[in-house]
Amino acid sequence: MTDRIPLPLPHSFWLHLVLPRAGVLLALVVIGTALRVPVGLLYVLLAADVVLFVKQALRFQASADNHLRGMGGMTLIWGGYLVLLVLVFASISLWWGAFLFAGQPVEPPELFTDRMDRQYAAEYELTLSDDHTSLTFNGTITHGLTKRVTTLMAENPQLDTVILTSIGGHIYEARGFANLIRAKGLNTTVKGDCSSACTLVFAAGTQRGLSPGARLGFHSYALEFGPALLNLDLKKEQDKDRAFFRSQGINESFLIQMFDEPSTGLWYPSRAEAQQVGLLTP
Repeated sequence: MTDRIPLPLPHSFWLHLVLPRAGVLLALVVIGTALRVPVGLLYVLLAADVVLFVKQALRFQASADNHLRGMGGMTLIWGGYLVLLVLVFASISLWWGAFLFAGQPVEPPELFTDRMDRQYAAEYELTLSDDHTSLTFNGTITHGLTKRVTTLMAENPQLDTVILTSIGGHIYEARGFANLIRAKGLNTTVKGDCSSACTLVFAAGTQRGLSPGARLGFHSYALEFGPALLNLDLKKEQDKDRAFFRSQGINESFLIQMFDEPSTGLWYPSRAEAQQVGLLTP
């Protein structure tokens, strides 16, 4: 039996060195970034890669020796050695990354409800003052707000004022927020505009005021999506909230017209009007 004849050096460079190692490096990129492999299995794969790399190097060296015997120059050989050195460092780096990735704790996938809560919470800001006596709400009244405010109020019993800036939003969440304010006997004030469902939250305050330039905006109710839903009567919903305003001492003359403005517009009563009908407290 005769020994295997080494391939010509250029062929060996590509077939024994570059192409197999490129496949290994590509696999290491996947293992180190996307495919989480158990650490024990990584050690087995590492040992197999070391054996493979040694065989690659030996085959290239055999071709290099044969190249020299054929009176070939050293340029191709030194070029192959340089590539071999680069491949060594690349392999070490990727193997290190693969072990680091495998050792990272696996975080459980985010629950759908948690993701939705996070997305809704991004639509508004809740900020406590330094002395924790006032809570500023800025943004859209949306799902999960009542739950968050309940927690904040429980953690900060010294709260006495809620500062509002909002274009409105979900009326059921506004009712929840308003009931919390009324139950705690908190005061409310507006900074900027407080429109639509926000006015219900404002009306819940024991003492109610407007900062300079602030406005209250009122309009009739409308569904956020499409035509009226079954079993939902917008007039009854308006009457329900009109009764809430009445219970907060708002004048009946204002209650009659508070929902007259179409849902596509806003009615901003003047500060004097708001004072006269009881929206603002002395």
